[in-house]
Amino acid sequence: MAKIDQEEKNKIKELFSKNLKDEVNLLFFSQEEGCQYCEDTEEILAEVTALDERVNFEKHLLGSEKAEELGIDRAPAIIFLNNEGQDSGVHFYGIPSGYEFTSLIEDILDMSDKERIDLSEDIKKEIQELDSDVLLQVFITPTCPYCPRAVRVAHQMAMLNPRVRGEMVEAMEFEELSSSFNVSGVPKTVINSGADEQVGAVPAKTILKKVQDLAVAAS
Repeated sequence: MAKIDQEEKNKIKELFSKNLKDEVNLLFFSQEEGCQYCEDTEEILAEVTALDERVNFEKHLLGSEKAEELGIDRAPAIIFLNNEGQDSGVHFYGIPSGYEFTSLIEDILDMSDKERIDLSEDIKKEIQELDSDVLLQVFITPTCPYCPRAVRVAHQMAMLNPRVRGEMVEAMEFEELSSSFNVSGVPKTVINSGADEQVGAVPAKTILKKVQDLAVAAS
């Protein structure tokens, strides 16, 4: 049974046709046992990538050489590659369903044409000037209407600066990780493994300021 209805497919196909510029390549990481949503996630990716030849995905298993190379240790995982075929820092951990399906489609469009990224030029410049490693883990649930905005901020920051990694983490699929960061409400953005955090969907400048403050404190 199709995961995406035909009307939605038609809309996405038109979006891709009008807006895609560069190819977008994704890596999908699965595991053969103990992964409730791996099969569903793969089906979503197969249906999305079938809509335009410029969007592709390649499947790997946890424990594979590629998973070891990129440090991927949980599944399902979707990793966006940059134009050089390297990890772009845009990661999804968990099924991109519900409201997060929009994040997946918008990320594909932005990765294909970074001019689409809807941040002010000043904010983009400040993100590009970050000169220390940043990890943004955004804990979400598929039924949360505010979560995609938080995910998109983290992913756009990763697209603009190779030192930033933005991860969507589906809180219910990865309960142990969620518990370790005391996730009780979503979205929750955990910065640099708990050095700071932000609950709720906030503008990019708010997350950027927290990242900048951490960099100053560490210097």
